[in-house]
Amino acid sequence: MSGAPIAVEIDPSRLDRNIRRFHDRAAGAGVAVRPHVKGHMTVEIARRQMRYGACGIAVVHVAEARAYLAAGVTDILMAHPWREPWRWRLMAGLAADCRLSALVDRVGTVRGLARAAAAAGSVIGVRVRLGDDDDVAAVADDELVALARAAHAEPSLRLDGVHGYQPLDAAQAVSGRVGAGRAAAAYVTRIAGVLRARGLPCPVAAVSGTPTAEGAVGVPGVTEVCAGAYALQDTGMAAIGVCAADDIAVSVTAADPAAADPILAAYPYPWQGPAAYARAASSAPAHAPVHPPHVCALVRQIDAVTVRGAATTWPITNRPDRPG
Repeated sequence: MSGAPIAVEIDPSRLDRNIRRFHDRAAGAGVAVRPHVKGHMTVEIARRQMRYGACGIAVVHVAEARAYLAAGVTDILMAHPWREPWRWRLMAGLAADCRLSALVDRVGTVRGLARAAAAAGSVIGVRVRLGDDDDVAAVADDELVALARAAHAEPSLRLDGVHGYQPLDAAQAVSGRVGAGRAAAAYVTRIAGVLRARGLPCPVAAVSGTPTAEGAVGVPGVTEVCAGAYALQDTGMAAIGVCAADDIAVSVTAADPAAADPILAAYPYPWQGPAAYARAASSAPAHAPVHPPHVCALVRQIDAVTVRGAATTWPITNRPDRPG
């Protein structure tokens, strides 16, 4: 957001420590890490994550994927089950230049992606998206099998596996995030087994979410964890025990704290009450650094971040797709 009344600074030592800790935990369980770049939207942090062993990245838009592809990241997941034909054509073009996978939740999307890929002469990997926006287990097994069969039948598609995400409400966040992660991962691996038992390939059994990752990575059969906020962290994650306050690697300063409040208050986590975010900046003196309540919401509203201790600015790759 050009002209935003805030300055955002990254602490590189905390950043590297967060990445290393998360990746080491996953590696110890034999699970790959796929960072969702919505948690930082910078090529430079993605490069760090790749150096620490990430298997690729997840993005929302093709336009932002292009920035990471130009930086050498060649394994990309479209982490939203887009249903618009113009987006399928963009994905098909991107798939000609990298190993691309896309989440799908409808047979119509499968067929549309297949047509777009065939027209572009590319191959798109697909992952069956499990559940809905509230419950990872909301869709019947037979529907998921039918979706996987439809993808596997298309020559221009590659059935990569399944991908699940269990959102957290306030009660789960406070008392059950680790258990919710285990339960979601157990469900994902069960569905992967169902597909394999029906003769369908399912190399990937992926689980999303920073808050639930601690529980998910220890479940046998999980192959990949996809998470966004873990690199920078925020006060929302600290509030539920995902990290400590001194792990938060991003801070915000403002000459006019009241003007910064609406930026920091945007898109709160479900477990955050108004007291946690509504006056995050104006509760501190002018120019005093404060940690953001939700880092994913913050980075989508700014253009760049500075790096503490270095005369360096990292641009934000917030590039939404548009038809045409």
